[in-house]
This record gives sequence, C-alpha cells and structure tokens, in this order.
Amino acid sequence: MKVIFLGIIFLIAGYSFAQDRSDFEKAVATYNQGDYESAYLMMDDWLRVYDRDPLGYYYLGQIYEQFDGASLNLALENFQKALSLDPELAEAYLARGRLYLRFKRFQDAENDFLSYRQIPKGETTQIIYRKSSTDKGVSGIFTAQSPNPSQILYHLALAKIGMKDYSAAKTLLDSAIYYKPNESDFWAEKGHVEMKQNQKEVALKSLHQAVEINPDHFLARQRINILEKGENVDQLEELTLAIAKDPEDPQGWKIRGFYKFSQNDWEGAIEDYTEAIQILPEDSEGWFYRAKAYAKLKNWEAAEADFEEVLFINEQDPEALLGRGQSRYYLNRPEEALADFIQLIATDPSNPSAYYHRGITLHRLDKSQEACDDLNKAIELGMAGIEEIQKKICEGN
Repeated sequence: MKVIFLGIIFLIAGYSFAQDRSDFEKAVATYNQGDYESAYLMMDDWLRVYDRDPLGYYYLGQIYEQFDGASLNLALENFQKALSLDPELAEAYLARGRLYLRFKRFQDAENDFLSYRQIPKGETTQIIYRKSSTDKGVSGIFTAQSPNPSQILYHLALAKIGMKDYSAAKTLLDSAIYYKPNESDFWAEKGHVEMKQNQKEVALKSLHQAVEINPDHFLARQRINILEKGENVDQLEELTLAIAKDPEDPQGWKIRGFYKFSQNDWEGAIEDYTEAIQILPEDSEGWFYRAKAYAKLKNWEAAEADFEEVLFINEQDPEALLGRGQSRYYLNRPEEALADFIQLIATDPSNPSAYYHRGITLHRLDKSQEACDDLNKAIELGMAGIEEIQKKICEGN
C-alpha cells in the first residue's frame, strides 16, 4: 500500500510539472510572437516556482533585451544566471556574446562565441533568431545543432571587427561565405572590412553582391553611397550604424544629416532629412534643416515650401520666417518677403539680420529712406560686413 501511495504522489507531481511546463511553452510562444511585456510576466512567474531552470533565465534575458536601456544589464545578469546553472547551455553563450557586442566588450564576445562553437549542442532544436542591423525584425533563424558553421563564423568576425583585427575578420567572413554564399549580411560585413582596409574597389564588389542578394539591404546600400561619394568613411560609418540599429528613429537620420550639412554635402543632407521627415512629419527640425540645405543649392522654391511647413508647425519660428522671407526675395516676390521680415521684427525686434533683410527688400521696392533706416538699425545692433551696401543705399538720403 505504501508503494502504491508513493507512486500516486510521483504521478501527481509529474502531471503537475507537465501542466506547468505548458505555461513555460506559452511564455516562449508569447515571446516569439513579439508580446514582450506579457512574455516577461509569464516567464517571471515561471521562475518564481522553478528558480533553477536555466532555460527560463535564458529566455528572460532575451526578453529583457527587447526593452533596451538599463534592461540590457538585466539581460546580461540572466544569461549569466543561466550559464551558472548549466555551463553547457550553448545558446546562452551565443546570446551573451551578442549582448557583449552591443556593450562593445569585443574580447568577451569572442570568448563566448568560441565557447558556443566548442560545446556539444545536445539533442534540442532550440530556434535562434538572428537579428541584423539591416532589418527591422528577424533576418534569419538557425539552430544550435545546425551543421553549417557560417553563423558562428559571422559572429566571430563581428567581434574581430570590433577589435579592429580586420585581417582575421575577413578570413572568418570568407569562411562564412564559403559555407553559405547567399547570405547578404556576410557580404555586407566583408565590404565593411574592405572599406576599413582602404580597398575601395574590392569593397564595392562585396557590397554590390550584398545588394544583389537583398536589394533592401540597408547597410550595404548606405556603404556603397559613402564610397561612391568619397565621403569621410569612418565618421559616416558610425552614424550609419546608429541609424541601422533603429531605422524608424528620426534622430539618427537628422544627426547624419547635420554631419553631411557641415561637410557641405547638401544633396546627402537632403536625403537624410527627407527620411527623418517621412518618419516624423510633425517634427519641425527636419523640415527646417532640409530647407536650409535646399537654400544652399539655391533651390528657393523647395526651400520656401519647407520653411512653410516649419511655420505651419510653429508659426512664430524666427529662423523659419527669415528663411522663408529670403526664399521669397530670391524668387522675386519682394512684397511677400517684406511681410515675413516685418513679422520677424515684430517677433524678434533685436535681430539685426531681420532689419538688414527688410532694408534690402524695401530698397528693391524703391523705398530708399525706409531701407536706409533699417540698414542703420542693423549696424547699430552689431551686424558687420554691410557697410558698403549701407553706404550705397543711404547716399542719396
């Protein structure tokens, strides 16, 4: 009777665990569906009961990764917990290594990737999602048991790139391409390495190969653009990588646009500001700087239209009023330009540029005395370099 009783206890316990395990599987499925908040709550509940489950910590780490910011440190803690409970959990080494890449701890990343490569993968077929900076979501999946080593070779190459060991990185990427030649990310990173080695023509071939495989490959297309325009490769690469991490964040596009603007690359700046505007059209800053870039190209119609958008969002913006007035002046519409300069002075009466521009517009409208008064006011407020114009206009007054 005692044996039967114990058998019943074990049977009930096993049934209970099987029921609970389905809760774990639901948490994993919820994570895979992208509902990270719900997945977090479910996995946290699971670990409150089964606090020695390494897979639970492995998944909780991946969930924390989705929240960015300080949560990345919590992700790292959970991967470390998983490995402390199961030092043979290969997937956790790969996950922690990829997180180390984000932290720029490249040597630690390489060590984890090497551990992943060396550990027997067992019999599970746990799917690993590979997220690429060229895509908004998952760019591929693989399993730890895959006999094709291309993915781990690729990750090792990323660590070598971070350590600036470009020769080793290229060797690893060539090996990854040998095992999987139609992977656009491999070619894009090979092109990146060749850029770093100042092998422009070779890099372009690799990058074009990436685009041939995947015409929407963001980084490859951007790097081709950088090389073909002969721009500052290192600076723009960093800005491009920042955009690639979150292409839907307008700030990255604007920052790169500011850089291009500072380098007198007006067309490139316009391209980036346009991307920022498409993502967040209610942000006046993108419209304003694109207008400034159009003005540098003397495309006054486009500049006026963009300044108009700025003023639709913020009707008292003094710089936009000045810009729109200048555009209208050069479009030979002095009455409309004058209206902008008058409004600008009403908004900012201590702005010397406002008086200068109203002055030259009044002169164009044959109002020389008023023009002379405004130019004198501009000089009084500290504007330099307009003495010759002031003298010429004021001579007969």
